[in-house]
Amino acid sequence: MKHVLRVINVLATVVILVAFVVLLRTVFTPAGEIPTIMGYGFMRTLTGSMEPAIPVHSFIVVDTDNSQVYQVGDIITFHSSDDALEGSLNTHRIVSVEAASDGSPVYHTKGDANPVEDAAPVPAADVVGRVVFVSAGLGVVVSLLTNPLLFFPLIVVPLIVLLVLEIRHMVKATQDVARAEDEAALRAAVEQIREKRRREQEEQDDTGDEDDADNRVEHGAEAEPSSGSDSSAPDEPSPLA
Repeated sequence: MKHVLRVINVLATVVILVAFVVLLRTVFTPAGEIPTIMGYGFMRTLTGSMEPAIPVHSFIVVDTDNSQVYQVGDIITFHSSDDALEGSLNTHRIVSVEAASDGSPVYHTKGDANPVEDAAPVPAADVVGRVVFVSAGLGVVVSLLTNPLLFFPLIVVPLIVLLVLEIRHMVKATQDVARAEDEAALRAAVEQIREKRRREQEEQDDTGDEDDADNRVEHGAEAEPSSGSDSSAPDEPSPLA
């Protein structure tokens, strides 16, 4: 059970760290630029021009691989050349594709909620990427976290607390391992001392047995001549009657 909790704790830490990095990149990227991580861009929509497919303030993920071919119906993010938008990022659906004089594609786009197409066509060089993920819920979260008064207490503080708890757990685990190793070494040393004493006691017992045997042999050797002299004494002649 402890191992399961440990794995869950590590996974939660990783998820929070990833979310923290993504939110930092999303919230603090300057206007007109898109934050990217490993070839994917993250941003929020600011209008409802793509509703209901993309609700206003939705969090979207954009595949920024420029080698892909875009088709009619794809939702793309691009730098708009419309004078009203002044080159800012826009996310609309491709409604038609035509070829430029050099053979490169030019996309005509339109917001799903807009009655007409965008006034300015989109050359391939202005395309940032294709939308691959949309989440209105994450968009709300990111919108709330744009406020530093909410960002730090809701993300930074819990992350710091989680990291501190994780560090304390790691330190405690290290101390427990070191303590267990010390106890094991102490038990081994005590066992060695006991074994040494047992061997010394056995040697002393063996030495005592040998001494007793030697003493018995010596006493037996002293007793044999005495009994032999008595038996070898000549018989006195009996007096004559």
